[in-house]
Amino acid sequence: MLPISSRPLETVVVDGLPPVLSIEISISAEEAARTASGTFVISGPGVPVMPGLPTRITANGTVLLTGYVRDVDTGYGEADRTLGCSFVSRTIDLIETSADHPSGEILNKNLLAIAKELDSTGVGIESDGSSFPPEPRHKLIEGESAFSSIERRARGRGVLIHDTEKGRLKLSTKPGGIHAGTLKRGVNILPGARASFTEAGRYSDIKVRGQQTSGTQKQHLRGETKVADSGVSRKRVLILPHEGEATIDRMRTRAIWQARRAAGNSVTASIPTTGWRDAAGRIWAPNWLVQVEDDFLGISGLMIIKSVRLSQAGDDKTFATLSLADPRSLGGENPRGKTSDSYAAPGVISAEYEDE
Repeated sequence: MLPISSRPLETVVVDGLPPVLSIEISISAEEAARTASGTFVISGPGVPVMPGLPTRITANGTVLLTGYVRDVDTGYGEADRTLGCSFVSRTIDLIETSADHPSGEILNKNLLAIAKELDSTGVGIESDGSSFPPEPRHKLIEGESAFSSIERRARGRGVLIHDTEKGRLKLSTKPGGIHAGTLKRGVNILPGARASFTEAGRYSDIKVRGQQTSGTQKQHLRGETKVADSGVSRKRVLILPHEGEATIDRMRTRAIWQARRAAGNSVTASIPTTGWRDAAGRIWAPNWLVQVEDDFLGISGLMIIKSVRLSQAGDDKTFATLSLADPRSLGGENPRGKTSDSYAAPGVISAEYEDE
C-alpha cells in the first residue's frame, strides 16, 4: 500500500481565487449539482472574493467543476487569518429557480427535448446518446423548477440526471465506462473501507399501474406490469403509480428500473483510495464501473461509483473516497461477480392486466 507521503499531489486551481490550502469536491451520479469547499490563502485588506463569482476548479489542468462561488467565510485571530469558500455547479440554477416557459405545456417531445426547452437560463443539456420516446403531453406544475419537472418525467424512464464538469445537465441511462485498474485491498485501498448489506427497499413483487390517454379497453384503463425479485424470499409487494402515459413498455421500464435499483442498493461500500485518478490517469467519476477486490469486505467484481469525494490538504494528503454499489443501483445490469450470490438479480418480468 502506498504510504501517505507517496500519494500523488494534485495542483488545484480555483479561477479568481487565491492559492488553495485545502479542497474537497463532491460529485454524485444521483445529484444534479456537484459541490466543493476549500480554504485559501488570504492577505492584505478586504475580502478577495464574493458569492456569485463565476469560477472553475481544475486539478493538474483537468476540469472538475464549472460554476459559482456559493458562500464566503472569513475571520482572523491573533496570529492568522482564514478564508473559506464553497462552490456549486452552474446547474444549480436549474434546480433552485422556477421554470420559465411561455405556455407551461410541451407537446410530442421526448425527455431530452423537453429538458432543453425548459433550460431558459442556458445552462446546457446533454445525454449519453440514449434515445427517449416522445411524450404526448408534458405540463409544468406552477412554480416548479426545470430540474423538478424533468426529474418527475425521468422516473418512468430509468434515467439518471447529474451534472458534468462543464456545468451542464446530463441525462444518462447507462454507465459511462469502466475505470482502468483495480481497487485492491493492501495495494490502493486505504484503511477505513466499509461495506453494508441490507434488504431494506427490496420487494418480492413490484407492480406499476397506470392509464393511457386514449382507448377504453382494460389494457388502456387498468394496465399493470409486474417484476419479481427472486432475491426476496417472502411476500413483500410494492405498488407504484406510473408517471405519464402508461403504455406497457413504459410501465415495464419503470418496474425493471425500480427492481434493479433496489437490488443494487442492497450492497454498498465506501472505499478510500490513494490519489484522485485510476490506473490510466482518469479522475474517478460517478456512474463509472470499477473492479474491486477486497476479501475482507467480501467483494470481488465490478461495482458502480455512485459518488466521489476528492480531498486534498497540505502537501501529502491526497485521496478519494468512493461510494460504491452493485451496478443495478443506477439501473445497470447484474455484475455476476463472486459477490452476486448475496444479491440475486430480479427474476422473470411479466406484463399483466388486472382490475385494480
